[in-house]
Amino acid sequence: MSSCIYCIDNDIIKKLATFQLFNKTIQLFDASSEQVNILETAQYKFEGDWKKFEGGKSRKPEDRLINYKQVLYLTKTLPKISESDIDPEIFIQLSNIENIDTGEAILTSHAIQIIQKDKSAQIFTGDKRFIKALAKVNLPIIQESLNHRLWCLEQLVLRNIEADGFETIRDFIVPVRECDTAIKSVFGSGLKSTPENSLATLKNYIEECRQEAGNLLNPYK
Repeated sequence: MSSCIYCIDNDIIKKLATFQLFNKTIQLFDASSEQVNILETAQYKFEGDWKKFEGGKSRKPEDRLINYKQVLYLTKTLPKISESDIDPEIFIQLSNIENIDTGEAILTSHAIQIIQKDKSAQIFTGDKRFIKALAKVNLPIIQESLNHRLWCLEQLVLRNIEADGFETIRDFIVPVRECDTAIKSVFGSGLKSTPENSLATLKNYIEECRQEAGNLLNPYK
């Protein structure tokens, strides 16, 4: 079933692109790039990050691993959502919640609107704080609309492994695994990482996320 997809935070775009899994992941949901929604500010955020890196002003060691060329291409070409596209009432309520920033509130508000019409819409996020904060929001429209809609980074990696095989995805990720703490742990032995150890670690991270997300996280694994 074709899905409308929301990349709630910039981090999920950056990680999937760097792992060379962005397009593969979208295809797994039978979606096209025209159905992937991101923040209109994402392009400027990553352009700024790239300029800092190029100018030697970045203090994050992992920045040397980021595939900025692909990230910038995606943020320039994917459909963008702005504050003018959303339900202001839901946006205001989400904006007042700790650990939900303005961008997350914008995309979540718009996703909730779309889900009323498109029951296949999905949300990708790499921000565990956002997931935890959203799970605590006591608003029926949020809990009902977003029930099983969220996918964390680890779930998306696992789904790619099950689609293309462990070794294939391992070989994509290992050279850049240090750009994410959890994924670094999953493939801690580098190219010698085995399915038994890596998959067990990956599923442990998913279960930890599920404990914080309640019914919001997709039941996949």
